[in-house]
Amino acid sequence: MKIGINQFCFPGCMDVEESLQCAKDMGYDTFEVCLTVGKGYSNTSFGVTDVLDISGYYNELCNINSTEHDFMTLKKKADETGMKISSVGGIVSFSIFPLSSPDEKIAQKSMDAVKKMVDAARILEADTVLVIPGMITEDMEYIETYERVRQRVADIAEYAGNINIALENVWNYFLYSPMEFCRFVDEIGRKNVGIYFDIANARRFGYPEQWIRTFSHRIRGIHVKDYRMSVDNIHGFTNILDGDVDYRKVMEALTEVKYDGPLTVELIPPAHDFVDQTLMHARRVCEMLVNRTKQQKEL
Repeated sequence: MKIGINQFCFPGCMDVEESLQCAKDMGYDTFEVCLTVGKGYSNTSFGVTDVLDISGYYNELCNINSTEHDFMTLKKKADETGMKISSVGGIVSFSIFPLSSPDEKIAQKSMDAVKKMVDAARILEADTVLVIPGMITEDMEYIETYERVRQRVADIAEYAGNINIALENVWNYFLYSPMEFCRFVDEIGRKNVGIYFDIANARRFGYPEQWIRTFSHRIRGIHVKDYRMSVDNIHGFTNILDGDVDYRKVMEALTEVKYDGPLTVELIPPAHDFVDQTLMHARRVCEMLVNRTKQQKEL
């Protein structure tokens, strides 16, 4: 397993080129770039993403208005730093233009954004696009939303071809059971649709190692951070090994399901002070976990 980092770990004031160079200098193997809204977009409150300080990001080379030339420029910058871009993520389909929206105009903007992510992934030679399947609000019917999102993901998957569409578990009042999540993916019935499992996002609702075993071969990516159960709200996210995730059991479960993709650090809110020290600590912890797992396999 390689060790990667998500762009949202870095302060929003850092452009993607600077973030790529910092990630390389700190010894990360892969980078998850984030597609954002366009420049000049009228930002409104997005709730949880406001609290997590990631609503206002703008990626000048990877946004909903980016061109093929922008993506090629980003690929060149990544190559110059020697950093492999493993995946394209972001929150546009979550709280900005929810993929689950009953409003067809909003849904189309969401679909267009995700397809733009796929276009970026092809040029960046990334094999995975992280997709958040919208959210449930009190004015939506659950079953109707389930069917709506399932069809939209199927349409995106057809467009994506050989690019993985990996659905992330987030705090969106939707797909909160690992068995339901598996059912949702299986019902779509496309080989390139899987799960992007965020370990800490699951901890508030259960035990991540159990989710991993349930998801099994469906896992296409892993987000790594931690969560403190005593906080029991959105402010409970913390650096790896500082919370209540049992990472010994998590690594055992990942070994059992034969996951060999990146462990991608996603610390949110992003680091603002002592950025290098914070993110270096996360990388070293991941390196320790990976090395320990290798040693156990060799025994």
